[in-house]
Amino acid sequence: MPALAVALVLTFIPNPPLPLLIAKLALMAILVVVLGFVSIRFSLWQRDEYWRERGRDPKHPERFPGDPPAAK
Repeated sequence: MPALAVALVLTFIPNPPLPLLIAKLALMAILVVVLGFVSIRFSLWQRDEYWRERGRDPKHPERFPGDPPAAK
């Protein structure tokens, strides 16, 4: 969150010098990667919770709880 506030402040500087522009772009790239990582983790967590609520194993939702283990 603090990095987002810093990026917001940096957007209001008119005609920033090149080093500041590069730093801002690097910060924005890092924020995009972090946001992507967090959103993927949240999506996977939601999927697992969906299957847990239905009494299934999130790693193998096609199996029912009383089924014998799959043959290899």
